[in-house]
Amino acid sequence: MVRAAVGAEAQPTGTQPGRRRGTLTHMAETVIELDLSSPWEPPEVPAPPRRRLRTRLVAVCAVLAAALGSLGAAGPGTRLTPLYRIGDQVRSVTVFGDMLFIDRFQQSVSDPRIEGHRRSDGARLWDFPTTPQQQPASVSDGALILMRYSDEDDGFSTRLTVVDSATGRQLWSRQNASFIGTRDHLVIVEQQLEQRRIVVSTPEEQPDPRVNRAWDGAPRHVLALDERTGVTVWEHEAPPRAALSYTWEGRYPTGRVTGVYQLDQSGLVTHRDIRTGAVLSTVQLAWSGVPAMFGTGVGWQFAPDAVPHRALVYPDGERGAIVFDLTDGRALFRTDASLYEGLYPCAADLFCAADERGIVTYDGTTGAPRWRLGPYREVIGGAGGRLLVSTLEQATGDAPPLAVVDARTGKIVTDLAGWRLIREASPQRLLLWRPLDQRTAVLGQLDPATGRITVFGRSGDWYGPPSCSADGDTLACVMVGELTVWRLPPRPDTDG
Repeated sequence: MVRAAVGAEAQPTGTQPGRRRGTLTHMAETVIELDLSSPWEPPEVPAPPRRRLRTRLVAVCAVLAAALGSLGAAGPGTRLTPLYRIGDQVRSVTVFGDMLFIDRFQQSVSDPRIEGHRRSDGARLWDFPTTPQQQPASVSDGALILMRYSDEDDGFSTRLTVVDSATGRQLWSRQNASFIGTRDHLVIVEQQLEQRRIVVSTPEEQPDPRVNRAWDGAPRHVLALDERTGVTVWEHEAPPRAALSYTWEGRYPTGRVTGVYQLDQSGLVTHRDIRTGAVLSTVQLAWSGVPAMFGTGVGWQFAPDAVPHRALVYPDGERGAIVFDLTDGRALFRTDASLYEGLYPCAADLFCAADERGIVTYDGTTGAPRWRLGPYREVIGGAGGRLLVSTLEQATGDAPPLAVVDARTGKIVTDLAGWRLIREASPQRLLLWRPLDQRTAVLGQLDPATGRITVFGRSGDWYGPPSCSADGDTLACVMVGELTVWRLPPRPDTDG
């Protein structure tokens, strides 16, 4: 199926007096579905139009031809243009609800700014002065959270600033608070009780990375602050050498923190309500000692319901991790996967990790090896019993391998050679891009359950991996200081 809007004209807009100058350009939109079981060729670039009426007729004919032809190719002359562009030194963007929050680079004529723009048409509504060290950290229905990090006198300090997301007015700020997340008009932070010192070690002093090492053991002070006023709603101080683990809905920075788990040296796990601080449940693990790292087995960014009710403990001074049943505390299995290999639940009753040979998987209850797959090093997302696997971007700029894998067997069911992942854009969607030449790319949305890609955009100024953010039906990407905004097709998991 092909849906298109044709005949739209680019409309540059002016700037307000005394404001940063830029250009806002509106475009047309098109969506094309691809079936990767058949060969795919990129859409041809349309010739420059001679007359507006001729352009409309050609575009309509192209859409009809594509709709009646194979889903594996776009018809000649198809336009896959963005909704609009915003230029002038854009550094990053966050899409949330009806707003775009744009962070601009510092220029010689003015300081860097955070700007609030209307999502539908890109109109600027407000701006807020910042520093190069201050950047957006998260956004909620009513607040934009900014974090400033600084290293001074061999110490590390932070400042959290909360801005009204509708007006750009500063609400409050707090020194030496590490941001955790937001939930129901609360801002969750860990307050640093003293300035953290920066420790520099020589190569000879570097510890064995495969041996678990605990943090410095300082108490951790959790605060839930009112989003509008910064007033403390509840607080909790964990004892020394205790480990904390937070659970999430969605993905940072627009996801929501849902709970906090604490593991004491005695092996007691306490689950607290993130809205009130009240204890919801406790369980005693069949273990005691100093935890180097602790996780709860729920709330991982792409598989929040995979392998539920698990606790993952890396004992200090030892190798590998122990997996516990979080309902009764019994130990299920132990693995040699190091902390840096990132053992995590990735599908129903399946744990994944990465080593020098690729992805290795374990049964979520027994720890028995399931399958191994190289050269892929990470699981990015999944749905319908399928996983999207890849590896890090190559230093050469070559496209890393990308494929859809059957979670039960590890067999590749769809090879996405040539496509690249748009990283960190959205937890609800798997968005891809594919270079056509050194400066042109097409953009698509993957349904991992079917391996089908819906192409929704084409850009002529695409020089490498972009910085993107998505929410609802909007994707915004920054490439070489210019922001491009696209309309996304329906999500495959909700709209079929």
